Amino acid sequence: MRTLWKSVVLLAALLSVFTPAPAQAQAQAPAPPPGQYVTTLLGTYGFGRAAVIGQSGRQTGAWRSFSVRSGFAGDDLSITYKPATSPSRAETQVYTAAFNQVRDAGAECEKVGRDGVARRVWVSYRCRTGIVASYSLLVR
Repeated sequence: MRTLWKSVVLLAALLSVFTPAPAQAQAQAPAPPPGQYVTTLLGTYGFGRAAVIGQSGRQTGAWRSFSVRSGFAGDDLSITYKPATSPSRAETQVYTAAFNQVRDAGAECEKVGRDGVARRVWVSYRCRTGIVASYSLLVR
């Protein structure tokens, strides 16, 4: 019985080591050819916030188009964009979240910035707090 138990534990350990995690599998996916538009889910944001972020990103040229789908945990924001291969010369302000519009404007800014880097919408980002109580997402 102990030998069987040890074998099961060893097999489980080997499978967990040699089976790629979803994040690793996604990172190994081939990158789209440069210059071609890609449509993907950017992320899930608070109810009503995905439309604001999508509209602002389209107006600033961060992506060509967007769509919003409501779910259980918030609104899913899907965008169509050209993947970034290098940082742009100048920062572009994608959107501003005021504290009276969203519960935690800083956290939302960081999430959108990280999601954009992970999907190669932009290469880098920073969240800048303004004089008025708000956070602006600046990308390169």
